[in-house]
Amino acid sequence: MATQFSEVIKSFHSSFADKVEIPDSLELMWLERSIAEYGVEISPLEYDKLTNEFSENLDQYVIDTLAVMMKVMYLQRHYSKVNKIASIVGNDLSVNSGMSLSKYAEDELTKTLAELEDRLTNLKPTAYN
Repeated sequence: MATQFSEVIKSFHSSFADKVEIPDSLELMWLERSIAEYGVEISPLEYDKLTNEFSENLDQYVIDTLAVMMKVMYLQRHYSKVNKIASIVGNDLSVNSGMSLSKYAEDELTKTLAELEDRLTNLKPTAYN
């Protein structure tokens, strides 16, 4: 049985707690970008946009790696949003307490990028294969 879009999404959603609903179209765009990046870094994956499934059954490590790639895109978007909020300055209003929130968002993004790098390294064939 081929791996479904929903399996990658389930892994993606399990990696963070967020009360904000993410539009399906944005999740699909992140998945397509992740598939493209995976194809460049490791090997091409065949994904049918009409049926929302891969041509093969992906193992859990690959599914989780695609989910981490999607999480990086989510965190980049979140980090950008937090930085915009933190930099609001006006005549009567100055928001500086967002700097700690910005630092937490940056730390989470950095940690997730390191996790992704480790996962991609683990998936690459070695000289001994």
